Amino acid sequence: MQLSRKKSRAAAGVLVLLAGAFLLLTRGGAQMLPSAQPPMPSAPAPSAPANAVPQVPTIVATSNLVNMVFSVEDKHGAFIPSLTRADFRVLDNGHPQAIQFFSADQQLPLTLGLLLDTSPSQAGILGQEQQISDQFFRTVMTSKDLAFLIGFDVDVSLLQDLTSSPAMLSAAVDQTHIGGGAITGLGNPGPFPSHGGGATHLWDAIYLACHDELAHQVGRKAVIVVTDGGEQGSTYTDQDALRACLDSNTVVFAVIASDRSFGGYGSFGAGSGPGQLRHIAEQTGGRSINAGNKLGQAFTQIQQELRSQYSLGFQPPAETTNAGAGAYHTVKIQLTGAPAQAGDKVRARDGYYAPSAASQP
Repeated sequence: MQLSRKKSRAAAGVLVLLAGAFLLLTRGGAQMLPSAQPPMPSAPAPSAPANAVPQVPTIVATSNLVNMVFSVEDKHGAFIPSLTRADFRVLDNGHPQAIQFFSADQQLPLTLGLLLDTSPSQAGILGQEQQISDQFFRTVMTSKDLAFLIGFDVDVSLLQDLTSSPAMLSAAVDQTHIGGGAITGLGNPGPFPSHGGGATHLWDAIYLACHDELAHQVGRKAVIVVTDGGEQGSTYTDQDALRACLDSNTVVFAVIASDRSFGGYGSFGAGSGPGQLRHIAEQTGGRSINAGNKLGQAFTQIQQELRSQYSLGFQPPAETTNAGAGAYHTVKIQLTGAPAQAGDKVRARDGYYAPSAASQP
């Protein structure tokens, strides 16, 4: 299964073929393009294909370092900046590991996904979500960052692919509507069947955002899920969604916002959905925020955290890439330097799944 995408790229491909045919004909007419037949696919080349999205270059990882994105808070919940490599140590399954890469992540590019719940239970607050999301993109995005937008209800639709343009993101946000993640039409004709009438494919949205959009990106990666926490009809499970987050090293921020006029459906803490979503956020090193009627404050907190993160990398132990392939490793990042005070804490994902031998570079 894949996210449904806009069809504009197909039209662009037709224009390219027509232009090529014109050039061949004007150079003597000795060679003709095959009629009604697309060119045969060639063997994969190291460079990006001609029809790749211009703003998303293909990047191939050349290291099997375990990368950890994390933040540090004091006892009052304020983020602590300006720490160095010497202020941390890393334990993999309880064993100390040498830190081979360290960075204050406000200096690194960010790839961000915004997942908006467009199911009927969000009808009363979607307008507020759109306004705050517009402002968020324009405030947090820099020229080196990328972001995308997904809408989810009975299906999951990619409403804006990866771009560095806040204007394009805002335009997509402004066109979302209740009852269909797709921008046009009254319903969502996306790729997922609606099993049992489920109208909020929350786990599908998280899984596909991480697996389809973020798995092949490098650097800092995060998704913000704005929802009441209700889940109905997903093909994937919450554990599938969590695994996709961990495998892609994506931090999840859950913003719980519900329309109180909708009979209390999906309100924070009701049913298993919000609790499972909170668990996913915490396991990835993110957080779950009960926004209530303070949606703007929730986005401000996330913005502050995204600009106060750190990143480090370490070589996994030998057994990870040998007999330990596929096993889950717990990781602890501890403060050891002089600036550490009582009550300071590190928020990071709890661990990683050891890659199989086939996935090693």
